[in-house]
Amino acid sequence: MSVYDKLGVKKVVNAAFALTRLGGSRLDDEILEAMAEANKNFCNMWELEMRAGKTISEITGAEAAFVTAGAFNALVLSAAACIAGKDPEKMRQLPDTTGMKNEILIQKTNRMPIYDRSMEVPGGKLVIVGDEQGCTPEQIEKAVGEKTAAMHYLAPMGMQRKGVVPLEEVVKIAHKHGVPVIVDAAGQTWPLDGLHKFTDMGCDLVCYGGKYVGGPNSSGFVLGKKDLVEAVALHSFIGAESGPLDQPGFYMSVGRGYKLDRQEIVGVVVALQRWMKLDHEKVRFKPAWEKAHYIEDNIKGLKGLKDVSFGYVPPEGKGCGYHIIGLQLTFKSDAAARALVKSLREGNLEIWVRGGMGPSFGINTLLLAEGEEKVIVERFKKLVG
Repeated sequence: MSVYDKLGVKKVVNAAFALTRLGGSRLDDEILEAMAEANKNFCNMWELEMRAGKTISEITGAEAAFVTAGAFNALVLSAAACIAGKDPEKMRQLPDTTGMKNEILIQKTNRMPIYDRSMEVPGGKLVIVGDEQGCTPEQIEKAVGEKTAAMHYLAPMGMQRKGVVPLEEVVKIAHKHGVPVIVDAAGQTWPLDGLHKFTDMGCDLVCYGGKYVGGPNSSGFVLGKKDLVEAVALHSFIGAESGPLDQPGFYMSVGRGYKLDRQEIVGVVVALQRWMKLDHEKVRFKPAWEKAHYIEDNIKGLKGLKDVSFGYVPPEGKGCGYHIIGLQLTFKSDAAARALVKSLREGNLEIWVRGGMGPSFGINTLLLAEGEEKVIVERFKKLVG
């Protein structure tokens, strides 16, 4: 009996995405072994964070780096660093930002509120620039004031959003006024240049999710300018517990609640090292496309799918999209797609697909374990055969 069975939790075949709600990632044996080794011995967590950050900065070419409890936490700590810096008195005052620069500029058409509200956790005040039609460089520059602490930017997950001022232009405007730029680049880990192009263009703090390099779901990291990353460290859980001079409680950091295990820190570092040297085409993409074609060949002719059109993600049927490889099924109606998505999640082994709120859903094969493509085919045959 599996641990899930003992807990009464159903297993899931993840044909959706590296979703937080599904546990994010599947850890490779190399990462699990490193985490198990870290579990055997305690260590000074400040020292571990410093060494981990140095390793990540060497891998990515950034001035500095720091491991965080996910990309959201990286954003929280980045905002705190831009608002209060390294000043222990200001740090103790957060999230009350009275008397501090606390405004974070963000374009209205470049928002994802569930994530950019991270700026508000340490006391930042979002200043929305532009409208539903878009924003201009002039509007951004006009919005800069004496209370501006930073500019927030959501890195595009594919094509640039319409009406959004490009990041390069935002950086120019921000730096003209001495304002740092915080980038939410959570999943910008493939192609590999996503791990350095933002710092290369001068962005001050760039935040990533560890699951997007095959690391623990609960991990992340921030890259950027040395002085600001040092402030991020002080605002973190270990800044509160220790800090560079081993002063427990001195910084009263707002990030104290975002704790990491030593195993997770080791895990994300090893995952990133593996990610950078991995033959992605051979190890990840080729097997995923083979699974996609197997599923397509075995469900395309099913009676219940005769009016369904099939496509690929990416559309050209090769390479990798935004952490997605697989099939796109488009139905005659929203109701038909939703009904099948719902049915796939029923039973002792749930099958989750990508989307399904409209007439289409995707079968993402990038995260499937060997043999799970056969499970998907058998479920389709049972439901629509």
